[in-house]
Amino acid sequence: MIKIINRSGQGAFLTAVVTIVGYRAELLPFRLAFMLFIIALLLCTLVVVAGLVTLAVGGFRKKPMRGEFLLLIVACAICPSVAFFSVGIDGLRAPMIHDISTDTNDPPAFIFTREDEGFRENSLVYPGAEVSDQQLQAYPDIKTLELDMTPRAVYQKALFVASLLGWNISAQDSLILHFEAQATTPLFGFVDDIVVRVKAIGEDSSAIDIRSVSRVGVSDFAANAKRIRLFFVHLEQELANLKQAQK
Repeated sequence: MIKIINRSGQGAFLTAVVTIVGYRAELLPFRLAFMLFIIALLLCTLVVVAGLVTLAVGGFRKKPMRGEFLLLIVACAICPSVAFFSVGIDGLRAPMIHDISTDTNDPPAFIFTREDEGFRENSLVYPGAEVSDQQLQAYPDIKTLELDMTPRAVYQKALFVASLLGWNISAQDSLILHFEAQATTPLFGFVDDIVVRVKAIGEDSSAIDIRSVSRVGVSDFAANAKRIRLFFVHLEQELANLKQAQK
């Protein structure tokens, strides 16, 4: 039994690591890499459960276990733990959509980012009602942010926050207060495209919209919604600091 757990655990752990490295190095296609990773996670989970049972039985029988076996159980536990931490409960409950916009009636459009830039399976054209209905149900808080600040100040702070969050700003147009960027997920290194638009809604007030689109996958595991929320949290904080400094 221990030999089976050892071999299965080593194979599962190596598969998980090689899959991530292989995809990030563009040696494995997305669908194959993702399928192998899911299989490796399931196998790692089974190995951890079987290993813990074996440890419990061995402890009851006062049978010592080798350090290598304990290390393997810990290593196999790391893979699903990291994956779960990256996705979270919200990610597991996320709808099967990957294009999230604060304005679903008039979503910000990509002007500079091209469809043929990098590997992608998903279009940059907004899908419409089939996605917006699911988004409104799953993420009712994702909507246009209105601010008591001039459009120019909001735009400049939005650019700053995007850089602060580690996004790669690929294009910007200060005349129309519009910029586009790319964000990379930490685990697999998936690239998501982002567009931000600022509009005036009064003399000293603005509306800012953001849209985040995953290049691959049917579901984004709530990554785009989380990104938009984080962006708005930081933006409001930066604007609050700016107001405080102007007093």
